[in-house]
Amino acid sequence: MKLNATFLLMIGVVLVGANAFVLSPILPEVAASLQTTPAHVTRATAAFGAATAISALMLAAQIDRQGVRRSLAASAAVLALAQVLSLCAQSWLGLAMAQALAGMAVGVMLPAIYAATTATAPPGQQTARLGRVLTGWALSLVLAVPVSAWMTEHMGWRPVYGILAVISALVSVGMWHGLPRGMASALPRRTGPLQALRLPGVPFILGISLMYMTAFYGTYAYFGEGIRNALNLSASGAGVYVLIYGVGFGIAGLCAGRLPAPEGRTLMAVLFSLIALTYLSWRFSIGHARLAMLNIGLWGFLNQFGLNAMILALNRRAQDARGAVMGLNSAVTYSAVFAGPMLMGLIYPSVGFRGVATAAAACVALAAIALALRPRHHFPPRD
Repeated sequence: MKLNATFLLMIGVVLVGANAFVLSPILPEVAASLQTTPAHVTRATAAFGAATAISALMLAAQIDRQGVRRSLAASAAVLALAQVLSLCAQSWLGLAMAQALAGMAVGVMLPAIYAATTATAPPGQQTARLGRVLTGWALSLVLAVPVSAWMTEHMGWRPVYGILAVISALVSVGMWHGLPRGMASALPRRTGPLQALRLPGVPFILGISLMYMTAFYGTYAYFGEGIRNALNLSASGAGVYVLIYGVGFGIAGLCAGRLPAPEGRTLMAVLFSLIALTYLSWRFSIGHARLAMLNIGLWGFLNQFGLNAMILALNRRAQDARGAVMGLNSAVTYSAVFAGPMLMGLIYPSVGFRGVATAAAACVALAAIALALRPRHHFPPRD
């Protein structure tokens, strides 16, 4: 796999993250422009998440039939179209429909990126290659979110989606011409979601992923308000902590491959235990600025390795069904986007952010215990 191909795949992740994250900081401006309320505009985010989960479940198996290269180029082109429609939206419903189309594209694009990254990496280089590609999530937080806020302040919110559309179109062309020709080949047979669920170890790891992602998205949904209330911060002040999370996540991506890969169940259990401790640490660090900065940087650093480990574990068990299995993983992830905030929302009014973080710690700790107790022959380190 060429360096430029790795770069293209990373930029693909940046696009996915940017489309998912940019709306939140510019929500009031978008609502005012569309003459509606922020609550109505957030339905566009919900439409994006729901469509991504459905697409990942129903369409990602086509990656194995059509080939990774073709799937990536086509989904990036559809994402560009969706962003043009978002740019032209005249109502919250129009924006929601455009973002639903974006979700349909991302439901294919993200699994294809993960499948391509691991399938084409040289032996022993999967962790390092995946770490570089996953750094795209950090870049979307560190670059895309602040840039979108600045552009909205000076030029309005519509140019944000215009620039994203141009980048998506360029990435589509780049993926078609820049990815290795071997990625164009389809696999000899198509594996559907139900067949992929029968692969040994896949349902178990997906269950671990659901607990992990529910804890993350449930905590992240209330982190901004929690840190602002605890430290009396402005919105921009809270944004600094989000940037620190992105920096920690990105540094871990650069370190991936230089540190031992958490591929076995024991190493994954240890890693998840450390992540659970970072959640629990919010009980003590949320009220202290420097401790909070340290904790959120560590949270981002460890989360990179947690995500890396789960994707590698699934790919090692995917055999010739990487598209279908990565689609299931994306469906689980975007289900957690809904489940996490919803479940944590039940306890946040009464116990606050410290209680939310404690519940998340318990969730990840259960995943660590499940990994530790899993019989070794049910969780081999490699296919």
